[in-house]
This record gives sequence, structure tokens and C-alpha cells, in this order.
Amino acid sequence: MTEIQCSFLIRHEECTYFTGMKGIHQILLPLVFIFSACADQNPPPPAAVDQDGPELSLRVEAIDDRLTQQLFGAEPSFEVLFGGMEWSEGPLVLPDGSVICSDVPNNQILRWTPENGKEIWLQNSGNAPDDYSSEPGSNGLLLDQDGRLLLCQHGARSVSRMKRDWQNPAPEYEVLAENFGEKRFNSPNDLTLAPDGSILFTDPIYGLPGRAESKLRELDYCGVFRLTPTGMVQLLTKAYSRPNGIGISPDGNTLYVANSDGDNAIVTATQILDTAFTLGPVDTLINATNLTAKEVGYPDGLAVGKNGRIFATAPGGVWVMEPDGTLIGKIRTGLPVSNVTLSPTEDYLYLTSDFYLIRVKLNHP
Repeated sequence: MTEIQCSFLIRHEECTYFTGMKGIHQILLPLVFIFSACADQNPPPPAAVDQDGPELSLRVEAIDDRLTQQLFGAEPSFEVLFGGMEWSEGPLVLPDGSVICSDVPNNQILRWTPENGKEIWLQNSGNAPDDYSSEPGSNGLLLDQDGRLLLCQHGARSVSRMKRDWQNPAPEYEVLAENFGEKRFNSPNDLTLAPDGSILFTDPIYGLPGRAESKLRELDYCGVFRLTPTGMVQLLTKAYSRPNGIGISPDGNTLYVANSDGDNAIVTATQILDTAFTLGPVDTLINATNLTAKEVGYPDGLAVGKNGRIFATAPGGVWVMEPDGTLIGKIRTGLPVSNVTLSPTEDYLYLTSDFYLIRVKLNHP
């Protein structure tokens, strides 16, 4: 395994360093720069960041040197876009190039733009009172085929669509799915769009007050569901103890699911056999159960590139894999990474990592 030399960019609104935040008290935070181990190289001194947050250690670890360098370049480049979140989730790049993400405990969605840095984009993103639970807000975010915002709402226990267009956000929602078999969902967590327009989503217990022991809980399992284009809800599987991240291959023939359970920390690939979404054989791409006590993070969110390459969060950071599960490399931040998304042109990968929204430059596939 090789640690590839990386450069790190921190902008400031005046332009020497960057945080994307304005009008806050400046606190120095050491950021660890990890470089390739060369006797004649010394890392630069710690940089200054405008927020009081946990220490970052940003690097790319190569498993396949050639493919890692092909994807990240000889000197991988990281940017911390902003910090200050209690637990970040669901990054999404909007058509204007701005980036939004959920701060789940604070029940809001934040946005980053190059011009203004960090700002509150949407309040009450979970469509529930702030004190409903420890995680009342939205989690996974996605634009549907018409460019309208879809949200997995912990507080409302639903998959919903914002009524306003993304240029004029407001906490007004249309519920698309909130129950199965007349029983309320636990707390929809993450979602993806299938080629036929179906919304595929996971439903663990993280948003419920009391979680697995919640008195509000109606389903006795955590399911993976499909919302069909006609509005019907279909249970795809209840085989996962804590289904979380979800994705689909570009050809629509493989379903990817991450299970955020320390006793069964896996990412799987399952064949979709027909247009009714009958599921076939399951392959385990990642089994990191033995790493959960040693490294930060769990299998959580994932993103699938246009060429089928998979970026899956797991213990230690983001595991970059070929469609067959062959590991290319790992992106490490030193903190748990909850979710990832690719920019439309796939020249950036965005990471929600605990307190931070980060991006890493990618070469075009």
C-alpha cells in the first residue's frame, strides 16, 4: 500500500485560506498533511482553519498504484469547503454548481457556494420539531428526473419532495411514501434513482426517538424499499439489520446496499433480475466487520460513477472499488465519513465527514 503525496487547499473569503464561513471568531485548528514517506521531504506547518472542530488527516492510500494515480493524480488535492455541523449527511451538487448537505441533528440543510461560502439553505428539513429526536432532520438528498429535490426525512419518517424548486427553497413538502402495509416507516435514510424512475431507499431506525426501542416504531425490521413510478411501495428486502447507503449500477442491473452494523459491517451487490425488481444472488463487496473496532466509521453512504466505479464509505474513510469489488484505494480524513456524491461531470467527489464538507479532485474517467 502506498500513501500518495497530497496537496491541501484551504480558502479564505479574502483568499489566502478558505473556510467558506463569514463573521465568526477565528480559531486555529491543526490539519495534518500526510505525504509520501520520503527522507528528504518534510510536511509544511499546520494550516489555519476558521472553525473549532476535530482534527483532520487527509490522504489517499493507494492499493493499486496505477489506478489510484490515474484517478487522483500524482498529488491528490483536497478542499475543506466548510465545517460547523453536528453530523453531516447527504451531499448533493445542484445544477448551478453549489453544494448542499444535511446537518441531521440540527434539522437543516446547508449550502456552499464559491461566492458566499456556507449558508443555511433550508430550515426544518425533516418536517418535524427540532426536539423530536436526536436526529430529526433530512438525511439523503437527491434531485428527481424533473430536477426537484427529494429528501429522506427522519422526523417525518417519509420520502418527500420539496414543493418549491431548488432555486427558491422552503420547508413545504409533498409526501411520496410514509408507510408500507399500513405501518409507518422507521426513518428513511438514503435514496437513489433507478433508470425507470423508481426511487430506491433504505429505512433504518436512526431517526426514531429511542431508535430500536422507540415506542413509535411500527415495523419490526429495517427494510430496503422501492417507490415505483406509479406511487406503489415495494419491499425489496429485509435482510439487512441496518441498511443505510444505497446505489444502483449505471445499467440498472445491480443494487448496492451498505449495512451500518458493527456486527455485520458490509457493502453488498445484488443482481436485479427483472423490471419487477426481483433480487437475485448477493455478493459482498466489503466485509469490514473486523475493522469497526480499529478504525473510525462504518459502511454508510455510497456513490456510483458513470463507468460503474463505486465510492463507498467504510471503516477508515472511503473505499474506491471497481464494479467487481476490486479495491483501488482509500480516501482517509481521520474522521468518520458518512456519505459521498460525485459532481455531474465526475471531476469532484464530495464527502460529508462528521463536522466537515470536503471535496477531492478527480480526473475525468
